[in-house]
Amino acid sequence: MSGRPHLRACREELAFFGKIGADVTHEMRNVLSIVGENAGLLDDQLALAENGKPLDHEKLKQLSARITRQVARGTRIMERFSRFAHAADEEAASSDMTAITETVAAMAQRHVVLAGCRLEADLPDEAIHVTANPFSLQHAVFSAIELILDSLENGQVVTIKLAGRGAAAVMSVSGSVTGGGELSGRISRLSAVINELEGSVETSRENGVLSLTLTIPAG
Repeated sequence: MSGRPHLRACREELAFFGKIGADVTHEMRNVLSIVGENAGLLDDQLALAENGKPLDHEKLKQLSARITRQVARGTRIMERFSRFAHAADEEAASSDMTAITETVAAMAQRHVVLAGCRLEADLPDEAIHVTANPFSLQHAVFSAIELILDSLENGQVVTIKLAGRGAAAVMSVSGSVTGGGELSGRISRLSAVINELEGSVETSRENGVLSLTLTIPAG
């Protein structure tokens, strides 16, 4: 019996990894599609030139700029995913909670946009270090964002705030929710993730705003 919670946690982390991987694949497919489309337009311009039509230099510059922007976008996506994926190889160590929250918030953007909502992050300029498994930290941050997001209606905002408090990192994820919704089970699962990090999660609901406060000790 004692192994079942651990097995469930492993399955949830694997599902989390798969979800992020699928998102990145979708984003990169969009990048490649746009690059391919503009490369095709470049070919069209060259074909016209071969048939005697003068090259439209302004058009070529525009197409080249579009491709360059997409290459830069793809590079950012893959660099972010590389940081995310490598965290799965790392043991508990000193981790920058600010950088982790920033990375996860960026990777959660597609989910937020598809839900018709917005995500606003208020993060400190300085690093806030905690001693914890970085992949589990990413899972906890994403789970909190997802829990709030699934309780929002179209057009609402998910707000993330992070600060250092004593020897701990404190992150608040909140949003205006309507209706009751069955949240107790999901909050319990989030609590289990935070407990693995030797932290805590508190929930509050006031004037329609649901807030999750995650506290991760510095270790």
